[in-house]
Amino acid sequence: MEDYKAKYKSKKYNPRIEKDCDLNMDGQIDKIIIFEPSEITNNKLTKESPVCVFIKKEKGYDIFENKNIIYTSFFNSMAEGLQDLVVKDNYFTFEENNQAGDIKGNDYITFKYDLKSNKILLHKYSFELVSFDGENDKNFTYDNTVFGKIFFKDFDIDAIKGKINNLKNEVR
Repeated sequence: MEDYKAKYKSKKYNPRIEKDCDLNMDGQIDKIIIFEPSEITNNKLTKESPVCVFIKKEKGYDIFENKNIIYTSFFNSMAEGLQDLVVKDNYFTFEENNQAGDIKGNDYITFKYDLKSNKILLHKYSFELVSFDGENDKNFTYDNTVFGKIFFKDFDIDAIKGKINNLKNEVR
């Protein structure tokens, strides 16, 4: 695990959130680390925020990595981007805030450690739109019936949002 911290530090990333958990429910401590860029150059919005999941094994760890899940920060707003990582049993959820004008958005990306296959899969993607006046609030939840089976390492939030937009356009 320390090797990964050093690896990402050499690539100019710092740990943002570290959570101890037991995703495979074997009584041993697993860990999730979210890294964020130590510098955001030229005021660019960056999704380059690697997430590493370490599942403790008898010797060492099974390691899962992905850098296409979340935005840890937005150059123009400290309130936007990753807010929290919540872990419960073999599920973990990234909570992210976004804002566009008078509408605030909260995204929730939940993964599940599958105890049979020992893989991490997308469980669901939810977002809520909260309007300034509260009259146009909406909640949306999508799961594997919409996306199929998506492994943690293959997840890309931009592809997910693109698929959702295509679904909305098909309904119209």
